[in-house]
Amino acid sequence: MKRHQLLKKPLILFYTIAGAGMLGHGLFRPILPIFARRLGATGLEVGLLTSGFMLARAVMSFFIGRGVDITGRRDIFTRIGFFFVFVIALSYFFVQGYYGLLFLRFCQGLCSGLIWPPMQVMVAEEAPINYRTRALSLYQITGRIGGLLSRALLSLILILTARVGLGEIASFRVVFLFGGVILFAGFIETLSIPGRKIKIEKKGGERPPYPLFILGFVFGALMGIGPISIVYLNERFHINPVGIAVLLLFLDVVTIGAMYATSYLSDRIGFKRALLLVSIPCLITTIYMPFASVLVLFLFLYFIARMSISSFMPISRAYATSINSKVGMNIGTLNMSSNLGAVFGPVIAGLVYDKFLHGFKIAGYSFIALLIIPAILFLMFKKNE
Repeated sequence: MKRHQLLKKPLILFYTIAGAGMLGHGLFRPILPIFARRLGATGLEVGLLTSGFMLARAVMSFFIGRGVDITGRRDIFTRIGFFFVFVIALSYFFVQGYYGLLFLRFCQGLCSGLIWPPMQVMVAEEAPINYRTRALSLYQITGRIGGLLSRALLSLILILTARVGLGEIASFRVVFLFGGVILFAGFIETLSIPGRKIKIEKKGGERPPYPLFILGFVFGALMGIGPISIVYLNERFHINPVGIAVLLLFLDVVTIGAMYATSYLSDRIGFKRALLLVSIPCLITTIYMPFASVLVLFLFLYFIARMSISSFMPISRAYATSINSKVGMNIGTLNMSSNLGAVFGPVIAGLVYDKFLHGFKIAGYSFIALLIIPAILFLMFKKNE
């Protein structure tokens, strides 16, 4: 039956690898800034942990995308990346200073660039053409579920280590060990990926999807400024951390449903129309967000914007794999664009937050989203592939 097209054995393997990867990464990502501060890092140095990670992932994604096209191999890059990210996770256990932590975080970014672009290509190639976006959506969803589970597991580990008398730093090191074990399980899963070599057929006369890359940068930047919105909710509307945590949990659940729904539409109406479907609401809501002085209205706009941002991910990846034979190049460049956006987005949003007053502190969303307009125009006037 058709519903089983999304549950073929290779696709299920890819979904579980994504879940394991996000479960392992999600365990120690929330504690890294605190761990860095305990090692004596300044605020700027804490920020460099994220910027260095995203920059390394952007550069590696670009080159690995081309490596996928040149070699015709996908599985080998993912295996290598998972093995080394497992080693890096265990190495966090032994870190004694900030610069060692920064180096490992940078290397982790390189490994991330090794793992995920080839994974996206394999999911897209394994799924039937009419189910490609939904397969990539399920791949993203299982990753998000892994991230949600990591929060619960992290809380459990910290509670148990506190009860047995371990200090904060020692508890963090236990978390790193657990993360390493989970990532090792992910590496074992990658050994089951079929080692196929895809023959690349050269095609000419097709330009890279530049409008898609622009959108990738914009949506990556919008996704990267999520922490600013948390600060805004706290300082502008006086929502305490517990309330914010509940809101984010609800948002995660709603986002998963929206991601799959838009993916389903994308497989029905086409990638370009689906991109317009998520880009235009994102543009409108982010422009109006600074003018929303009532909490309910702001949350309504914020939820629509975040759902649009999350829905862009599977649609854009499916579109990138459908354009021409240079699948790896398209996916690698798209990932690079998104990662670079995630590097620059928080800087722009942070400057706006510091310089503006009242509701316009959140206007970083608006300024960045304006770049959607030229991207949409280029996309609409671009010839159909």
